[in-house]
Amino acid sequence: MKALTQKQIFGYSVGDLGINLNFQMMGFYLAFFYTDVFGIPSGHVAGLFLAARIYDAFMDPIVGYFADRTQTRWGKFRPYLLFGALPLNLTLVACFFTPDIGPTGKLIYAYITYMAHGTIFSAVGLPYSAISAVMTQDQQERAVISTYRMFFAVVVALSIIILVRPAAETYFSSPQAGYTAAMLVVAAVSTGLLWFAYAQSEERVQVAREDYKFSQILPILFKNDALVALALAMFLNTGVWVTINAVALYYFKYVYGDADLFEKFFFIMLPANVLGVLVTPAITKRIGKAKGFMAGSVIVAVFYTLREYLPTNNLVVFLGVSLIATFGQMICAITQWGMLPDTVEYGHYKTGVRSEGLPFAFFSFMQKCGMAVAGGLAAWVLAEVGYVANQEQTPEVQRAISWLFNLFPAAFSVLCLVSLAFYKLDGPMFERIRAELAAKSDEPSGAVGEASEA
Repeated sequence: MKALTQKQIFGYSVGDLGINLNFQMMGFYLAFFYTDVFGIPSGHVAGLFLAARIYDAFMDPIVGYFADRTQTRWGKFRPYLLFGALPLNLTLVACFFTPDIGPTGKLIYAYITYMAHGTIFSAVGLPYSAISAVMTQDQQERAVISTYRMFFAVVVALSIIILVRPAAETYFSSPQAGYTAAMLVVAAVSTGLLWFAYAQSEERVQVAREDYKFSQILPILFKNDALVALALAMFLNTGVWVTINAVALYYFKYVYGDADLFEKFFFIMLPANVLGVLVTPAITKRIGKAKGFMAGSVIVAVFYTLREYLPTNNLVVFLGVSLIATFGQMICAITQWGMLPDTVEYGHYKTGVRSEGLPFAFFSFMQKCGMAVAGGLAAWVLAEVGYVANQEQTPEVQRAISWLFNLFPAAFSVLCLVSLAFYKLDGPMFERIRAELAAKSDEPSGAVGEASEA
């Protein structure tokens, strides 16, 4: 199999900008929007986030099961981008729409729209990510794809996302109207990018379709110990950035006393994200993806802990420490997605069943669980310490917000390191497994993917 061209990698990877314009709007703004714009109490927001993840526990495996069984003239995973992009972004707009229907009606509306968004996001995001497993079986090519994806998902998407709140709250008659209008624009761009990725991506790895029963889903997943360890690490690493994103606006508004610093802060963090994109491929080539993930987690844990104990009046030092921690976060983000496709072959080796859909469904579920637990935990902590929207906060509330912004992410990173200690799928082991699978299918091992210099 020929090495992927830069055009092929770009065409597929730019779809992650479409995914993350949608996904990160929810992570950055939805909790704040619910409490400070839509007017839902923070305790109810915590309950909503947790209830949605219980629902996802049943829905995501179903999506993976049907994705594995999809066979169309458009491909196996690509049609989900074609037909799912528009519904996904319509539900994004619905989540940020504010009907005047009373407190109970608002809560019911939030449950319906948020859970609908989660379902459709799984039906688009999961197959989109699974395409990477059928584009190539070369480990370094997968690392390069992950790097491109994270560039679009974080650097480019973040550059756009940080402009949303100022636009929504400045150029419209009310924040309610502003957020809805902003999401309409985001939805149009996201839909177009996902359709472009559909047109540009190619499912090059052709393997026999595996038939398995619905009752086999859990055994297939949990025999794949590499997937379980990586998915737990994903859950914990998601807790890092979701906690930070969920409380960042609260932090700058109520602790630093300058809500406008929110956008400036994330704009200043962009060079650290770019540096992470540039150096991570070299890191993974030298020490491997798993060790790269662990190194990034160490950086995150150390520097977010340090940030909690900095003097609050020294903005330059605060930003410098944050830049280093953000660099570590980007390494983690790239390596975790680069490692996931490798668990497909490992699962095939361990169970005798090749499934792209189930590993990516499980990963997606664990990511959404991380979002729910971290977002729900942040909302619950704020409710417990007596947070009241749009008022001067007590010292106890300010301290809780600061801990959520600094120490909670550090703790998540330490636990992530513990999980990664159980991940044993290194480069030599992967190549041996790939060769054995090729031999069983009567194919020479080189036929399933040549080494790439990408």
